Amino acid sequence: MQYPFTDDQLAIAELTRNFMEREVAPVAVEIDARPDPKDCYPRELINKASKLGLRTIAIPEEYGGMDADLFTKTLALWEGAQIEIGTIKCLSQCWKATTVVSKAGTKAQKDRWLANFAADDDAVCSLASTEPDHSTENRLHGNDPKLGMRTMAVKDGDHFVINGAKRYTSLIGESRLIVLYARTDPDVPVNKGMTAFLLDGSEEGVTYGRTHNKMGYRLYPNRESYYDNVRVHKDDILGEVNGAAAVRAHAFRGSAELAACNTGLARSLYQICYDHAKERVQGGKPIIEHLTVRHMLAEMIMNIEVAEQFMWRICWGAENDDSYTSRFTRSGKVFSDKVGLKTIELALDVLGGMGIMRDSPSEKIVRDILTFLHGDGTDSACLLEAANTLETPA
Repeated sequence: MQYPFTDDQLAIAELTRNFMEREVAPVAVEIDARPDPKDCYPRELINKASKLGLRTIAIPEEYGGMDADLFTKTLALWEGAQIEIGTIKCLSQCWKATTVVSKAGTKAQKDRWLANFAADDDAVCSLASTEPDHSTENRLHGNDPKLGMRTMAVKDGDHFVINGAKRYTSLIGESRLIVLYARTDPDVPVNKGMTAFLLDGSEEGVTYGRTHNKMGYRLYPNRESYYDNVRVHKDDILGEVNGAAAVRAHAFRGSAELAACNTGLARSLYQICYDHAKERVQGGKPIIEHLTVRHMLAEMIMNIEVAEQFMWRICWGAENDDSYTSRFTRSGKVFSDKVGLKTIELALDVLGGMGIMRDSPSEKIVRDILTFLHGDGTDSACLLEAANTLETPA
């Protein structure tokens, strides 16, 4: 790691790695293999991580957290992703959502929501946006008011009444802090008529559907949720009415989350290949001594290190560069996706038949990388968003 991380940042990274190696690694394969996706949520592990302070690192110190900056959160996520991606992603979702509340919330909201969240070792967070029929168009909507999410919030005195449905929402059903996006003005484009609301998931009218049965990231569950005349007080509006676009920017403008997930997974897969190449003998010598294998290993680590350097550039730029645009975030996600795919291709060549066996440690990593190609939008959607910034100087 070439960046000059502080002692505090390195200490949190070491705490994360030690926890993941000690508590998560021994049980992750068994949890991942459970046939019912509802049983894959690592509740006990999240509770243990919380008692170490890892669940709340993004919360300001006055509410019981560490007020971790983007570098710190990304470093901890990258370290954890090399051990097991689902558990660390549950934690990073908490960091992301509590950062949004910290930056967009009023003092009264932070006093209530962040303090309550910090006090509950079992609490996690959700960002509820994607719907059964509306996902990519929530972001690539143009100026047509008919496009985008249909979950509606209608003002009724001091409350808003919410009706609609969400799907693929991470950790929903387990969450105690939900940032839910709903239309409050159906006559304007979604980015101008959407509002963010704070819920704890126990409100009357909130129900939950199936847990999606994913091939990877199984310790990081996604689920359906439904909202039937759910009443939310105006004091639980995050940001301004019709101002959810600005709230979302706190989560996604300067995020290196997906880059950290992908490079952490790819680096773990590379290490498996490297160790295998030193032990596997073919042609009378370890295969790492064969030039073709050495070339593939060199290509793997080259790609990973380049993606990691761009990831750290995102972290620095989001907090220090006034010319920073969301193009960096989108490009970092897409590029790290491609690095993950290329790492899979090379790894399965180096590992040979072992690489596709269910009892190989590589098998879970391959599923995890492939599963999250859609994370924060598909690559094609992210590149379209990046294209909208081409006239902005980098």
